[in-house]
This record gives sequence, structure tokens and C-alpha cells, in this order.
Amino acid sequence: MDTPKAAMKLSDISAKFTEETLDEIIRCAGGKRCTGWKIPETNFTKGDAYLSELYRIQLTGEPAEPGQQPLVVNAVVKTIPKNVGRRNTFRSADFFRNEVNFYNVVLKELYRFQDERNPSNPFKDINGCFVAYTDGVNDFVAMDDLGQYGYKTASRAEGVGLEECQRCMRSLGRFHALSLAMKEQEPERFHEIAHQHVEETYYAVRLKSWYNNFLQVQIDIARDAMGREYPGTDLERKMEKFFDCDLYDHMVYLTNTRNQNSVINHGDCWMPNFLFHNSTPAMRMIDFQLARYSSPALDISFFVYSCTSQALRDAHYQDLLDAYYGGLAEMLRDLGSDPEVIFPYAELQKELRQYARFGCGMGIESIPFSLLDESEVPDLDKITGEEAVPIEKIWILRPIASQAGRLRLTDMDKGAELADC
Repeated sequence: MDTPKAAMKLSDISAKFTEETLDEIIRCAGGKRCTGWKIPETNFTKGDAYLSELYRIQLTGEPAEPGQQPLVVNAVVKTIPKNVGRRNTFRSADFFRNEVNFYNVVLKELYRFQDERNPSNPFKDINGCFVAYTDGVNDFVAMDDLGQYGYKTASRAEGVGLEECQRCMRSLGRFHALSLAMKEQEPERFHEIAHQHVEETYYAVRLKSWYNNFLQVQIDIARDAMGREYPGTDLERKMEKFFDCDLYDHMVYLTNTRNQNSVINHGDCWMPNFLFHNSTPAMRMIDFQLARYSSPALDISFFVYSCTSQALRDAHYQDLLDAYYGGLAEMLRDLGSDPEVIFPYAELQKELRQYARFGCGMGIESIPFSLLDESEVPDLDKITGEEAVPIEKIWILRPIASQAGRLRLTDMDKGAELADC
């Protein structure tokens, strides 16, 4: 006979997720206070969140005005792992601090800037969170559950079509436009949020020892795929030139070099972080743990090389860039800035020539991860002790078995300017 599960408590989510937090969520949703809550059985899989734990919670609340119906709020709560070894292995505290700062400061300031200019078509593709908290141990981000409105992710293992990719690129362009317009019109405040409230969580000199060995595993997988699909070709030699440099140091250079075109980046533009509505063109971006201040080409190239097939790039690469720049230029004009002055198309082309190699560097991680079967995803809570474990000992990535998967990885290098390391 199975022992019945004990009912979950709020403290099972986080010691800092309290009744007061529930009241704050209800107030954020337009009500007065929380009158009840329940935590339903979740359907999250192991692969849904590598750096965090996920919970769903349904709240009922007292309405703001007498006579109104009680509020019902369905929320997703992302929390820092409670397993200390897992938390230290993946540096979860750094990623949560960055995301909490993004929601609590950066996004609020970008939206405040936008609201004051009252654009005719405001950017709304990132939902603000209800409440976010960070102290390195009890961190959480509570957000509206977008699934209830018909939003869902595309498949990780399959590329998506042109129309969906154009929607993503247009949304990225509109998001980047908020940075460019605010930088022109409120430069001091913009630089304050960009430099004080956004941090590089992946590629920095101080982090090389944490990540570099795992990067070498990814490089070996890419070499294996190239050697099996394009042995002895110019494409293989081109990739070898890219890998012959210290790739991690090169990624540090690409992420930390800034100029007048730098923007707040999403930072983690693989397909699971884009949600598509099931019956309208609406979409949403989620997960800002890797948000960074850097070239717009980083988000563009990450998305293009990780989320599209070679056939789509061959036929529609310019269409994707047009969707991006069209969304950006339209948003800039809507905010009172002139795209021909602050970011003409020639500047976009220059940024791509200088920084698009970043997408290939990220693709050698994101593509093998996207091909993992659920059975291949490790149970990260089986990490024992409190000490950090080398990532390559936890994530066991092997050479890609399928030709289709290998071609997704090798074809990423076609047309990319890799040799200038």
C-alpha cells in the first residue's frame, strides 16, 4: 500500500515564500489579499529547468472592490535548488541574482521608460513577474503561468518554421530597441541599470575554471560530428581554426566588449525560452538568468544558429534579419528615436561581422542539449554533499548518434565567419 504524500507547505517552495508573499502576488494581480491557495501536482520534467526547481501554485484572493468575483491566480514559481551541492555546482545563486535584478530593476525601468512615451504598439513580449527574491539560499521568482493562456514551447529536438522564427527575431528586435532608445534619451539612467544590475554569468575570466573543461567536451563532440559528416573538407578546417584558439577566452571577449550599439540581451536564446500562443501570433520570452549587456548580435546569432535548420538559413537568412531590423526600427520610431541615426542597418551588419561567431560557440552546447532524450537528463538532486562537482562529471554528453543531429551541429558552421579567432 502506497503511503499518501504529505501536503506541500509554502516553506517547501522556499523559506522566504510566505503568506505575505501570497498577499503580494494577489495585490500585483489587482486584488486585496490572498484568501486561499493550493499546490497542484506539477507536470514539469527534469529537463525543464537545469538551474532551478519549478512549482505551480493556485491562489484565490479577495477582489479590490466589493461585489466582484474572487480572483484566481495561477502562478509558476522558480526557486533556487535546495540541494546545496547542486546549487554550488551550477552556481545557481549567481544566475538567480541576475534574473531577480532583471525583473525587479531592469525590466521595470525599460517598461517605465516605454510607458512614459506611450508608444502606439508597446513591447509586451516579456511578462513582469509577481514577486522575486534573492539572498543566495532562498531565491525565487513567481510569475504568471502562461500555459493557462495558451502559450507553450516548441519542441527542443525539432527546428521550427520560418513564420515562428520571424516572430522571435522581430520580438528580439523590439526588445533591443528599448535599450537603444533609453540609452539615447536617458543615458545616465540606462548606463546605471546596465552596469549595476546586469552581470555576466557565463563568460568571464573568473569563471573559466568552472566551465572550460565542460566546453572541451562540447568541442570534442563537435569535432566528432564534423569528422563523420565532412571529413577532410574546407568546412572541417574552418571549424578547426575556430577551435584552435582558446574558445572560452574568445567567448569572454565577445560577451564583454561593448560599444554604442550594446543592448540588454536576453542571453539564452534557445527555443525553450520562446513561448508561442496556440491560436494567435502572440509570443512570450522567458528565463533571464543569462541576461547580459553586450552586442545585439549575440542574441541574434545564438537564436539563428541554435534554433534554425541549415535549409531555413540558406533560404531565409535575410528574411530573419529583415524581421529583426524591421521590428527594431519600428519600435525605435514609436519611442521617439530615429533608427537611421542611432542604429542604421549598416551598424547591424557590422555587429554581425564582429560578433556572430558567438552563436556558434553557444550552439555547440545548446544543440547537443536540445537532442537529449528525457532519459539522458541526469537527476541533479542526486548530487551528494555540499561541494561543487565539475560540470563534466554531472552532464555526461556523448557523441551525437544520429546523422540528423550531427548535421544540425556541423551545418551551424556553414556561412559563419569562424576563422577570425
